[in-house]
Amino acid sequence: MAGSSKKIRVTDIADLAKVSPATVSKVINGRQDVAEKTRSLVEKVMRDVGFSKPLVQTKTMQTVELIVTYMENNGTIALTRAATHLGEEMSLGVTVSQASAASKRDVYRSVIDRNPLGVILLLNKMPDKDAALLTARNIPFVIIDPVSDVPPNDFSVGIDNWTAGFDATSHLLQLGHRRIAAITGPKDARSSLGRYGGYMAALENAGLTVDQDLVKDGNFLSENGYQKACELLDSPNPPTAIFAFNDLTAVSVYRAAYERRIRIPDDLSVVGFDNIYPAAYLAPALTTVNQPFDLIAKSAIKLIMDAREGHVEQRHIVLPTGLVVRGSTAAPKKR
Repeated sequence: MAGSSKKIRVTDIADLAKVSPATVSKVINGRQDVAEKTRSLVEKVMRDVGFSKPLVQTKTMQTVELIVTYMENNGTIALTRAATHLGEEMSLGVTVSQASAASKRDVYRSVIDRNPLGVILLLNKMPDKDAALLTARNIPFVIIDPVSDVPPNDFSVGIDNWTAGFDATSHLLQLGHRRIAAITGPKDARSSLGRYGGYMAALENAGLTVDQDLVKDGNFLSENGYQKACELLDSPNPPTAIFAFNDLTAVSVYRAAYERRIRIPDDLSVVGFDNIYPAAYLAPALTTVNQPFDLIAKSAIKLIMDAREGHVEQRHIVLPTGLVVRGSTAAPKKR
């Protein structure tokens, strides 16, 4: 049926899925009173036949929705600021919603009711059923910094995390550091895995092996970063440098170092990731990887506008980063 010029109807989907038209309608409209197995079956049939249902009863609003898991000064605020500024320049409204685990379905239902031009998603993971819901309503969405592989027909914007991790670690190696610790992000985050891959490659390129005692699993949040920094600095053979996988973690490293009278960069070099406030205003200012949040927002909105116009040249965009060297890194003190 996918190759036919015949208009696909709800009844056609119902016949193929062997369910009632009412059940198909519930799936399309995101109703929760459908068994998960049935929902998955209907959504699969919809994808197979290329079915999408625009909101014919609602005018498309000249807005872009930004959906985040939580609001923290870990890049989320920087991206939100960039998107709102760009929206103002383009005469587009930008609506920001927080999608907690308990409220995601309500958030997406609200998005559908508003019928925006498109959605920008900064989430740990985009649930398949919510992606299918937006697709069925013909609302384009862009996943920012995806944590896992993105389906070929979806849209995504990310950065070259591997090269960023390699460059940050290489900078410390070039200064003469050999005991370089890493405080990572979540284990299931592709961004963290990429940065860790670059970190390992830089060490191996310098003829060093990764010391697992110097690698601490983080989660990109302050309290966890502080705990991991304390563990590293209290170890019998502490590192001379720490690569924190985001600036929020790097700030926590500063706190742990200050409490132990460890001077940055005299006793400890620190590199962060994101280049967000207050990186440039710390004492000393933080050496960090710059994420191009303005370009990320611009690329995401352009993907949405191109999708609306029906001519998308590139569905998955990977942007370069750059290391900003400031006062938090120096050659290690001779022991």
